[in-house]
Amino acid sequence: MFEQTPFEGVTAHPNGVVVNPGQKELRSRLLLDAMGHFSPIVQQARQGKKPDAVCMVVGSCAIGFPKNDSGDLIVSFTPLQNQCQYFWEAFPARDGRTTYLFTYLDADPDRPTLEMLFEDYLRLLPEYQQVSLEQLQFKRALFGFFPCYQQSPLQPQWNRILPVGDSSGSQSPLSFGGFGAMIRHLKRLTEGIHESLQVDALDRRALALLQPYQPNLAVTWLFQRAMSVGANQKIAANQINQVLSGVFKEMSALGEPILKPFLQDVVQFPALAQTMVRTAIFHPGLVLKVVPQVGLPTLLNWLIHYGNLAGYSALNPLGRSLQPWAKKLPPIPQYYVRRWFDAWQYGAGGDYLE
Repeated sequence: MFEQTPFEGVTAHPNGVVVNPGQKELRSRLLLDAMGHFSPIVQQARQGKKPDAVCMVVGSCAIGFPKNDSGDLIVSFTPLQNQCQYFWEAFPARDGRTTYLFTYLDADPDRPTLEMLFEDYLRLLPEYQQVSLEQLQFKRALFGFFPCYQQSPLQPQWNRILPVGDSSGSQSPLSFGGFGAMIRHLKRLTEGIHESLQVDALDRRALALLQPYQPNLAVTWLFQRAMSVGANQKIAANQINQVLSGVFKEMSALGEPILKPFLQDVVQFPALAQTMVRTAIFHPGLVLKVVPQVGLPTLLNWLIHYGNLAGYSALNPLGRSLQPWAKKLPPIPQYYVRRWFDAWQYGAGGDYLE
C-alpha cells in the first residue's frame, strides 16, 4: 500500500484487483490481506460473526526485578478468579524483564474488561515475580485481545483476494496471533503464491488451497475449552490447574520429543495419542471432570478432528513419496496436487523442525 493512504476498498475484476478505486488506485493481479483480525475485508467475509473465543492479554516491560535469565512459557499459581483462569509468561528483556498475564474466554459481554485484567496483573505480579511494585520502573505496557474463530483458516470469499497472517485466522486458539503461524508457514505460502501467479490459479477455489483445513489446529479447540470456563459455568476453583498439571506431567514423562512441539504450537498425532492414553490411565478422575466442563458436542466434534489428524499423518508420507511424480504433471494440476501435499504435511504437524 502507499504510505499515508488509508485502505478504502477493493474491487475484484476478472483480470485483477483495484485497491481504492477512483482514488489513488493500486492495481494488481492478487491482493494479500494482511490487515489483521479487524481487516474490513475479513469483517465483510465473516459478516459480523461473534468470535468463538477470545484470548485477553496484558503485560509490561520493567526494570528492577531480581537478576533472572530464565523464562516462563505458561505458569498458573491462582485458582479461578472472575470466572477466569490466569496464566503468566515471563522473559528476560534488554530493558529488564517482560511479563504477561493472559486468559482464555468466550465473548460474553459480561466478561472482565482489559482495565480490570490489568488491575489483577498489578495485584498479582509481586507474588509471581517475588518483587514489590515499588521496586519496578515500568518502561512499556501492553494490553489487547485476540479473537478466535472455529471457521479458520478463513477461506477466500472472492477471487484474487487471499487473507494471510491474523487476517486468515491460521493460528490455534491457544496462540497469541497469526504472525507466528504465518512465519512457520512462510515457505509454503511464498512457494504456493508464486505458483498460483505463475499458472494464473487466482480464483477463490484455487486460493483456498493456500489456507487449507488443518486438523492439528482444529484439535486444539478442546484444549482451549479445557483451559477456560463459561461465564456462568460452575467448576471446582482449581480444576483447570489440576488438569494441566496432570497432562504436563505425562508429557514431561514422555520426553522432549512429545513436549517441545506442543509448546511451540505444533500438535502431532503420535504425541497427542500417547499423551491422551497416559493421562487417561494415570489420571482417570481428571479426564472425567473435563467432559462436563467442555461439553459433549465439543468432545464429539474434537473426535472428528482427531480422526482427521490421524488420516493426515498417514497421508503425509504418501505426499512426500509422490513429489517426483507431481513434478511431471501439467502446471495447473501440479499446482493443485502440490497444495494437497502441503495441506497433509502442515495439517499433520509434519513441518515441525527442532
